[in-house]
Amino acid sequence: MKIYDLLWKKSETNGKARWEKVGALIEKNGKKSIKLDLMPVSKDWDGWLVVSERKEREGTERQSSFSSELEPF
Repeated sequence: MKIYDLLWKKSETNGKARWEKVGALIEKNGKKSIKLDLMPVSKDWDGWLVVSERKEREGTERQSSFSSELEPF
């Protein structure tokens, strides 16, 4: 199973983008599902989300918030 973060560009200042995570894309057995935690509501949102491979932070073990009972497939 692979998990990707779904991001939207919340703002841009001095050429630097500020991204906010809105959910996850889960890939398992060749199938993909999307879990949205929130929906961007802004006059600046153009409807596009970016899929970014989830990266582990150094020194921390990140546990998935998805239990096997909640997996969509």
